Amino acid sequence: MRHIFLTQPTAISPRWHEAFPSAQILEQAENLPENLSGVTLWVLLPDTALMHYIPLWVKANACIVVLTQYENPSEAKVVIEQGASGYLHYLAATTLLKQVHHVVRMGGLWLGADLMRQLVFGAATILKPTITAPILDVLTAREKSVAEAVAGGKSNKEIARDLDITERTVKAHLSAVFEKLQVRDRLQLVLVMSRK
Repeated sequence: MRHIFLTQPTAISPRWHEAFPSAQILEQAENLPENLSGVTLWVLLPDTALMHYIPLWVKANACIVVLTQYENPSEAKVVIEQGASGYLHYLAATTLLKQVHHVVRMGGLWLGADLMRQLVFGAATILKPTITAPILDVLTAREKSVAEAVAGGKSNKEIARDLDITERTVKAHLSAVFEKLQVRDRLQLVLVMSRK
């Protein structure tokens, strides 16, 4: 698996090579190889000039992760619409970079925790969850409480506090909910629980 970081020279993180020792770091899009198949392309957008390249790189079979110095929900929306599979801060920890790579290579979408929380909360607000009994019949009472709290846009920490349980217990219940309802993530859970 090849990793290429496209960035300006003043914004190079040593964590990139810690996560992917054989990664290439390039400073100009023109220096990218013609064959991007199988490449995870990590792009630090200095401005919106590079955004129009994203669909071209996706068409060339690259997996695009946009790096940013300042997370911005509207920028995240645009780059995801352009075809990027991930969006996160360029100084992300080594373990997080590896996790992002795994998620996007498996066909998933990666957004930072704050952006994902905003997205889930926004979906919960727009969809006004109307949970039908048959969907939740497979859940225990506690799993149901956790699922309803997630559908309401609450974080694990908020759920733990509200239900007087640990965050670890919330995660365990949430894993069981995902498995029983056959969903991959919080956003899918909100969507499933919002069906009429």
